[in-house]
Amino acid sequence: MHSLWPVAAVSLLLACDSGDKQGPKKTEPAKASKADAKKADAKKADAKKADAKKADAKKADAKKADPPAKPGEVHFDVTHDKSGVLARSAAALEASGKFDNEDLHELSHHAEKLPSAETVCKHVAAIRGTGDDLTECIKATEHHVVQLGPELYAEDAACRLAAKTPAEIDVCDAAEKEAEAALHAKPHGDGLDKETCDTLFDHFEEMAMAAGDNPEIVKEVLEEVRPDVVITCMEQGTKAEIECSMKTKTLHELRECASKML
Repeated sequence: MHSLWPVAAVSLLLACDSGDKQGPKKTEPAKASKADAKKADAKKADAKKADAKKADAKKADAKKADPPAKPGEVHFDVTHDKSGVLARSAAALEASGKFDNEDLHELSHHAEKLPSAETVCKHVAAIRGTGDDLTECIKATEHHVVQLGPELYAEDAACRLAAKTPAEIDVCDAAEKEAEAALHAKPHGDGLDKETCDTLFDHFEEMAMAAGDNPEIVKEVLEEVRPDVVITCMEQGTKAEIECSMKTKTLHELRECASKML
């Protein structure tokens, strides 16, 4: 009996050793490939989410960095200015909205179609929201009418009335200053002297005062713009305009000079 135990023990040890050498059971190939595919899909999904977050962050940074879009530049065509001193003076009266006369319509070429200075100023004040003094704005606009001439003032007024933001009003301001500078730089008149221009202005003022029911208002408007009228007369006035207008006694007769003012 005792001789059998050593043999049994040795057999048991050999059996265990043989089992250990076989190692752990291997995973089936199909199951392994599915697990790997799931891990790969999960990594791709995480990568896409990360890329999307980066792209959104870049867009947000770009919006913060980019300033608001500025309105485009506007330039008035100074070659459209065909007016002499009388047309400019008549247009100033028309734009004031205080004097309505058919003869002035003829003299100022386009004055019957021009928005009044008050209309333009009210719109600008509403857009800016600054409570600008309306009276001062109207006076300044009357000066611009003379400096620009009725043709370019029409473009300036259209620009301002179309504006919807203060930035767009600023664009119109810049275009107006640019046009005035260009007109001063390249006058198309005959180089009249100041004395001649003062004489012409006085003559026009007398006829305009006699043509309306409110001579005091006419004088007030014209005297406000006198310096501009004299300067533009020296730069844009013509001898033909002077010779023709000085022979007339009424605004109605002055209309006959219109063809010589173009």
